[in-house]
Amino acid sequence: MSLITKSIEILASRDQVWSYLDPSKWTEIFTFGKDVNVQTNGPSGVETTAIFEPDPNNDLWVKYNIKITEFVIGEKIAYQRYGGPLAGHGLISIHSLQTGTLFRRKGSYNDNLSNETIKMLSGGMENDNRRLKNMIETETNQQFDS
Repeated sequence: MSLITKSIEILASRDQVWSYLDPSKWTEIFTFGKDVNVQTNGPSGVETTAIFEPDPNNDLWVKYNIKITEFVIGEKIAYQRYGGPLAGHGLISIHSLQTGTLFRRKGSYNDNLSNETIKMLSGGMENDNRRLKNMIETETNQQFDS
């Protein structure tokens, strides 16, 4: 089993950060794949399923499924990954800080991943976190400038 955790501080409120975490927006933030098909089956996002389709132009993207197992509005989204080579669980959580919000992603993988795979996934998580931070902080600054 392998575990990867990456965090970043975002200079925005918890509500602003949470507004970006709807599963239908994940392809804008995360480098999972080109397309995501989301079906909501349960209340408040629980049992929402998503199928991430790979981009044929990117060898790093793979097809797999996600099923949300816990959805606490404004706090966390826990999910199971299956149907692909990176089976396991994930957790997206946010925590209020004095100067903004801490955004954290944890990925646990059923298999013992190679150091090269861990490095690639860690780098992808860091890039995703920076992309989310830039998107939110840019929008927040534009709101204050208006």
